[in-house]
Amino acid sequence: MLFRRILQDLVRSTDGALGAIFLDQEGETVEVLTERPFEADDNDLKVVGAYSGIFLTQLRNVCLDTKSGKLDRFKLEFATTSVFSCDLKDGYYVVLLTDATVNEGVAWKQLCACRERLLLEM
Repeated sequence: MLFRRILQDLVRSTDGALGAIFLDQEGETVEVLTERPFEADDNDLKVVGAYSGIFLTQLRNVCLDTKSGKLDRFKLEFATTSVFSCDLKDGYYVVLLTDATVNEGVAWKQLCACRERLLLEM
């Protein structure tokens, strides 16, 4: 229930947020939350979360291979939505799905605050 409350705070504090997902190292959903109606449901968010994990793993490997440093976060931007992903620890990660109206700076700030809260509870 605590993880759900943390995701709820993230979504409610980010104008334009559609949902958030907390996932483990294998892309399995620990917790998922959608607050407002849109064309995707929890299962769709789980798929977005799992694919974000695949991208996160690949980007981590690229960063290691190129000695670019540790990957902390990345964003995928589409015509009407954005997917913000943030690495936690031990392969866990958190994903925020937003609409096109989101302020990117606010989204990153709120996602980083969510990350810190999740890390304290893990």
